[in-house]
Amino acid sequence: MNSNKTKIISGTAIMLFPISLMSSSVAEEIIIQQEKISFEKCLNVITSSQDKLSVAPEINNVADKKRIASFTLVDGTLIIVCDGIEGEVTVSTNTN
Repeated sequence: MNSNKTKIISGTAIMLFPISLMSSSVAEEIIIQQEKISFEKCLNVITSSQDKLSVAPEINNVADKKRIASFTLVDGTLIIVCDGIEGEVTVSTNTN
């Protein structure tokens, strides 16, 4: 069950990324998904996204329970924020 939820979140992020790039021609951050999830599951989303995108993210350890993963892609950046304090994941894009 937990693995399925992680796969759904990362799959949705990856599928929505190109769509969000087409809808915005200016460089701005667009939140494409935000949901309640445990910190450990959120870290699994980062790992799963890394595997599916075949790109290693730049990881910023903001605090003990907060990580920001930035995937630099050809047409922009995919950002996954794991906030263990609030218990949520935020997936957003930033176009070039």
